[in-house]
Amino acid sequence: MIKIGLRYLVKLPLYIFKDIIYFISSIIPKNKNLWVFGAWFGEKYADNSKYLFEYINKNHPEIRTIWLTRNKDTLKLIISKRYEAYLIYSLKGFLLSMRSKVTIVTVGLSDVNMATISNTQLVQLWHGTPLKKIMYDDRITFKAPSRIKKFIIKGFFPFLWRDYSKYMLIATSPEIQRVISGAFKAPICNVKVTGYPRNDVFFMKTVNVPIKSKLLFLRENNKIGIYMPTHRREGKFDITSFFINDIEFLNSQLKELNTILLVKLHYYHLKFLKNCYFNYSNIIFIKDEDINQDIYSILPNTDFLITDYSSVYFDYLLLNKPIIFTPFDMEDYLKNDREFYYNYDEVTPGPKAKNWNDVLMHIKEAVKNPKKYEIERKKICKLFNTYNDANNSERVFKEIYYRL
Repeated sequence: MIKIGLRYLVKLPLYIFKDIIYFISSIIPKNKNLWVFGAWFGEKYADNSKYLFEYINKNHPEIRTIWLTRNKDTLKLIISKRYEAYLIYSLKGFLLSMRSKVTIVTVGLSDVNMATISNTQLVQLWHGTPLKKIMYDDRITFKAPSRIKKFIIKGFFPFLWRDYSKYMLIATSPEIQRVISGAFKAPICNVKVTGYPRNDVFFMKTVNVPIKSKLLFLRENNKIGIYMPTHRREGKFDITSFFINDIEFLNSQLKELNTILLVKLHYYHLKFLKNCYFNYSNIIFIKDEDINQDIYSILPNTDFLITDYSSVYFDYLLLNKPIIFTPFDMEDYLKNDREFYYNYDEVTPGPKAKNWNDVLMHIKEAVKNPKKYEIERKKICKLFNTYNDANNSERVFKEIYYRL
């Protein structure tokens, strides 16, 4: 109780200001053709929000789309693509988001300006098909507000309150629709089975990012794999400890296999890239500037995926390419990070490696026989991905538009 009181007391002037903005926002008439977007705490231009944003720009000119960001580099990137974007706390950022009828996010309201979303249609696109328990289902890392905290927020700082029963959410299949509904405590009718907009890129002909030409050149004489481990402890654990001691050995073995391994760390772990050396012949650490902040743009140019518990593998199933699983620390992960919704072995169609020697063996096998596990991949893909086409963004757009 004391801790809660001190926290709000320190931030009281800012919260009062945001309360005023929230009230003003509630009485400003909304423009149903003005939609605001954001992603990853306002820092990145990526994920489901990005692909829906670009789709609407190209196909529905009647909708004015605005991207909000806190990051000046992100702002420059979006403007260079000739889209409309502003800093979240700029004057235009405030005014436009107060007038918008629709607010679209990928992580949460911290993607945009939470003080200006009163009386808007909130759309939560989320950022991955859940293998790991999320939101109210997550008993390890998610802290549901106590009655006292809920009273304080709803009574005095309404801009902080999240009522997911009023949101529109999306899912990739009826199975995930059920999971999302329970995790967010949202009516299942508010969770629409549309597929993820970011997966549309798998069916696009050309997506140009800085590293793509290099990958196409390397692919002429090599197989290309990508390693994408999920985060640990919300970024408080050095993920590079899983491979940094073996990196010289891995590089030499990959060279013998004529294989290039891309390594893409989770958003929470990008700070640990400084622990890695970038001059390996067959291991490339992917930085945001290599991919214009969006890893999905290069996944179709890879031949196999290596991951542990990341939701990316559910998306990668749409490519029908080999997946190698690395549950090196499952017991610790289940205890200290997240529990799973499913039996891991039953929903992971591919070999399970115990160490990097195993991984190398499975890489060799995947390159030689990429169709192994194909039946299992298709079975799991069907359960978790209802759609296998480039129309996810269009389905999401229609669902939002019909709700207005």
